Amino acid sequence: MNGFRTRTTGLGHFNANLPFGNNPFVNVPSDVNRNPFRLLLLDFGFVIHLRRLLVKIILPIGPLISGPLDELYPSRSNLMDLALHFILLTTQIMLVLLLPVVAVLFWLVPGVVPIVFLVTFWIATWIVMRLLNGAPTTECLVGLPEGLEPANDEHELWFFINGVATGKNWLQSNLDLLARTFQREIVGIHNTTYGFLFDLLECLIQRDLDYKSGDIRQGRAQIRAALAAPATKKLVLILHSQGGIEGSSILDWLLADMSHEVIGKLEIFTFGNAARHFNNPLVNKPSSPLVDESKGGRGERVIKHIEHYANTEDFVANVGVLSFTSPKAQPFADGNAFFGSVFTREGPGHLLNMHYLDKMFTMVNGKVDEDGNSFMNSFIPSRSSRDQAADLGQRKMIKDVSRLWQYINGRKPVDEVGVPPVRPTPP
Repeated sequence: MNGFRTRTTGLGHFNANLPFGNNPFVNVPSDVNRNPFRLLLLDFGFVIHLRRLLVKIILPIGPLISGPLDELYPSRSNLMDLALHFILLTTQIMLVLLLPVVAVLFWLVPGVVPIVFLVTFWIATWIVMRLLNGAPTTECLVGLPEGLEPANDEHELWFFINGVATGKNWLQSNLDLLARTFQREIVGIHNTTYGFLFDLLECLIQRDLDYKSGDIRQGRAQIRAALAAPATKKLVLILHSQGGIEGSSILDWLLADMSHEVIGKLEIFTFGNAARHFNNPLVNKPSSPLVDESKGGRGERVIKHIEHYANTEDFVANVGVLSFTSPKAQPFADGNAFFGSVFTREGPGHLLNMHYLDKMFTMVNGKVDEDGNSFMNSFIPSRSSRDQAADLGQRKMIKDVSRLWQYINGRKPVDEVGVPPVRPTPP
C-alpha cells in the first residue's frame, strides 16, 4: 500500500499515498552547501556590490604609529615591496587582457609563439615572487618581543597566518608587532604571495572550492603536531585576511581527525577574516530535548575562545566575517556556522599593523596603553531595557570582554590566574 496503486474491481484505482519506509530523513536538508561554482558567482557579486570599499583596503595611510613596522611606512624595504607588487599587478592585468589575443595567436601562428609568451610571463612573475617571498626554507620566521623575554614557553605556543599580498618583509613586520603587543614568541606560517590579483583568485578557490593549497597543508601539519605535543597546554592562532580562510580550512581538517580534548587547547583570534564559515561544534548534546543538534544548538563548544576583529569599511571583512555573522546571514534557525564573538570598529582599512593593531592595541612608549583607546573603551550595547537603565558604571567596555586584550604586554587571562592579570616583571 505504501505509495503503490492497488487494483480494485472495475476500471478505478486507489492510491493510499503513504510515506515510504520508516526513515524520516528522506528529504534533502535545505541547509546543505550550495554548488561551489554558484558560490564563486556570488563572490563576484560581492566584489561588484562592495567595489567602493576596494580603495579603502590601504586607507587611511596615516598615522604611522608603529613606524617602520607599518606596511606603508616609507622605508627602503617597504618601498621595494610596493614596487614589486606594482610590477606584478601591472603584468597580471596585462595577461588577463591579452588572453583573448593569445588564444587567437594560437590558431593564426605557430603554437610556439603563444607558448613563448606565456613562459616569458611566468619566468618574470616567478622572479618577482621570489624577491617578495624569499627563497624556500624549512624554517619559519619568528617574532620576538623587543628587549624582553617572551612571556610564553613550550607550554603556550603562538602561531600566525598572514593575509594576501604579504611577502617575507611584511610577514616579519606583522610578527614583530604582534610579538611586541603581546610579549610572546610568535611563529609565522607564511601564506606566500603571488601578487594581489592572483592572491584574490587563490582566495576564491580556497574559499568556494575548498581547495587545500600548499600553505594550508603546511599549516595543518605544523599546528597538528604542535597540538599533539604532550608539552603543549595552549595554542593561540592569530589569522589575518586570507589567513582566516586558511585557518578555517585547517580547523575543519583538525576537527575531523583529532579528539575534542586536544582541539580544546586552541584559542583563535582573527582580523579582517575573509572566510565563509568558521566551525566550532558542541562538546555535549544540548540539554533541551527541543533543540535539534543538527542545527547547531547552544552550549559548550570544543574551542572555548574564538574572536573576530573587523573594521566596518574593510572590504575583505565585509565579504567575510561581517557578511556571515549578521542576523540575516544566519544559515540555521538555531546556531551559527560562523562561530565566535565579533568586535567591529567604525572605519576603513585592512592592513594588519596600520589598521588593526595600531588602532585596536595602540602602543605608547614600547607597550600597549593599558588604559585602552577609543575602540577598546567603547561601551557594549545593552541587550535589554533594564540593562540600559542600569548605572553607566556597571556597563562593560570592549576591553572588559575581549579575551585577546587580556594577553597584552605579556599578561595572562583572568581565568588562568584567578586574579586580575599582572604583567610579568622583565628579567
